[in-house]
Amino acid sequence: MRSAYYGDYSYMTRVEEQRMRRLARSRQVKRQKLLLIIGVLVTMAFISFFSVKAFANTEGSADCFGTKQYKSIMIYCGDTVESIAEENYSFIYTSPEKMADEIRSINHLGKDDSLVPGNYIVIPYLATASGY
Repeated sequence: MRSAYYGDYSYMTRVEEQRMRRLARSRQVKRQKLLLIIGVLVTMAFISFFSVKAFANTEGSADCFGTKQYKSIMIYCGDTVESIAEENYSFIYTSPEKMADEIRSINHLGKDDSLVPGNYIVIPYLATASGY
């Protein structure tokens, strides 16, 4: 059937199909924008989590003034792990006792083990940048 105003009904069908396509496309664009925003937020959350976690664990690690390294020292008469830790103490550790605990751990020593003069043990130290 023909109308004087619209002419053919197929024209109205085409207009309706175009409108439906525009609606579908606008929904698709909104969905893509939402997914992009969610992706950016998730990425930012992961980056912040791992950066905070990396900076939060400062116990036993060197700060920006140098790197933690190890050296071997000779044991003399009367030396104890505590005295060696106090002589070589650096601000890598919160206290000389923490450094003494790490020296024992590195050298596989117990709390009651005594040091034998003439032997060598490994101790951690802070190696600073050259010129300092």
